[in-house]
Amino acid sequence: MNIHKSVLAMAISLLSSPLALAAEVGQPNVVFIFADDMGYGDVSAYDKASKIKTPNLDRLASAGMMFTDAHTASGVCSPSRYALLTGRYSWRTRLKAGVLHGYSFPLIDDGRLTLASLMKQKGYSTGCFGKWHLGMEWRDEAGKRLSDDRNRVGANVDHTQRLSHTPTSLGFDTFYGIAASLDMPPYVWIENDRVVEQPKKGYQANGGRKGPTADGWKHEHVMPRIGDRAIEFIRENKSKPFFAYVPLNAPHTPHAPSEAFVGKSGLDVYGDFMLEVDHTIGRIVRELDRCELTENTLVIVTSDNGPETNMYARRRKIGHDSSSRLLGAKRDNWEGGQRVPFIVRWPAVVKAGSQCDSPIGVIDVMATLAEITGQPLADNAGSDSFSFLSLLEGVRPNGSRVQHAWIHHSSKGRFAIRQGNWKLLLHAGSGGNAYTSTRSRAAKGSPEVLAESFTNTRQLFDLEADVEESKNLADEHPEMVARLTRLASEIVTSGRSTAGKRLPYFTEPWAQLDWLESVETSKE
Repeated sequence: MNIHKSVLAMAISLLSSPLALAAEVGQPNVVFIFADDMGYGDVSAYDKASKIKTPNLDRLASAGMMFTDAHTASGVCSPSRYALLTGRYSWRTRLKAGVLHGYSFPLIDDGRLTLASLMKQKGYSTGCFGKWHLGMEWRDEAGKRLSDDRNRVGANVDHTQRLSHTPTSLGFDTFYGIAASLDMPPYVWIENDRVVEQPKKGYQANGGRKGPTADGWKHEHVMPRIGDRAIEFIRENKSKPFFAYVPLNAPHTPHAPSEAFVGKSGLDVYGDFMLEVDHTIGRIVRELDRCELTENTLVIVTSDNGPETNMYARRRKIGHDSSSRLLGAKRDNWEGGQRVPFIVRWPAVVKAGSQCDSPIGVIDVMATLAEITGQPLADNAGSDSFSFLSLLEGVRPNGSRVQHAWIHHSSKGRFAIRQGNWKLLLHAGSGGNAYTSTRSRAAKGSPEVLAESFTNTRQLFDLEADVEESKNLADEHPEMVARLTRLASEIVTSGRSTAGKRLPYFTEPWAQLDWLESVETSKE
């Protein structure tokens, strides 16, 4: 299906505004919902053995396409969000490992194209509702901006001052949400560039780190309000094209289901929280249906990384496996840390009840939306993003798996590369969580395989034959190890994954690049 109508678009563009052009060409509304730490096994459509039943997500999947080999760009929050919104890996920035905090300096630099600014170029209304976690510019009591990431508890921050470099500085018309994760201060709502209600100082919010907290703040109120504001945005913009980015705060810790969901899963508080995630997504999707926007609205639901390691205790106690059959968890480069549910509903284009086993990445959303809206990306924009529009249209290139490569990145900054069926971890162990053999044996039941993975500095897996990553093939296929290492080196040092001119990259030899081969380099 040709959704672009490029000849008609060119003619109309001479006479019409971008907004009228978008409406004439039939470009879709876009709603992107980003769950936080939702595992592959937490959606019952993906794992029939799941103890958590997600009827809204399951209905969404049956009305659209399930990607069974979709990946984040990192095993943790901030890097995945940066990659989604910019189409560029976060390790090309100052963030080489770990995540930002609530008072961290902004990670997205001025002038960089984001999904929001891309869509605004086509006349879309743009809104962000939920967890940002990519830094903002706060100011201290002397009026001086915080210039680094060391102030994690809000010491001497003046919350009455206007914030800079919020989402509304990066292409979003409106923002309502929280600065970072639900366990990171400040515990306040932010609307556009202002704190909604001034916090007290030094209060320990339930389940979170110590920090400034607004009176009456309750973690269990956060997800319902995110849903409310997303729904309001849809209603207000139903007569014109819109892009809604909805990064949820859940099921990330602290698990804080609202009262209506406490005990409803019959499992534990995590199960209850996942039911509320499913319910919130259902509310947003039903609003699209009520506004008669279903046919030409592209809805994408996925997760920023795999589930938290507390899933191991849950697996033992109640038999629910948040990572499904996959090895590892959040922070890791193993599949459990980075393979996530990815559901797309777009009735005008996507066949209901379809599945796709070609690998894609969250980082590829930038190029996909650019192609959908008929916007060529500048050479320095979305430099690690590949469009998967043809997959949505039911076309698999060359009748086989997509063959370009993706980089995986762990919480400790370790690298892995995926191309076709092959995945190479350029390090020993998980790259993230510091598992012991005893804990891993209890977690996975494959101590021999895991022990090998701990000690071998290269781990090669054929994911088509072995999605559980149970057999390390590095010694059997040294030529594949060498080829993928060279390819990963080229992706790092060329400053991009896509075709185009070489871009600057950081050549400072940080420890995680101990595998890097000597190739042509440029310095930022």
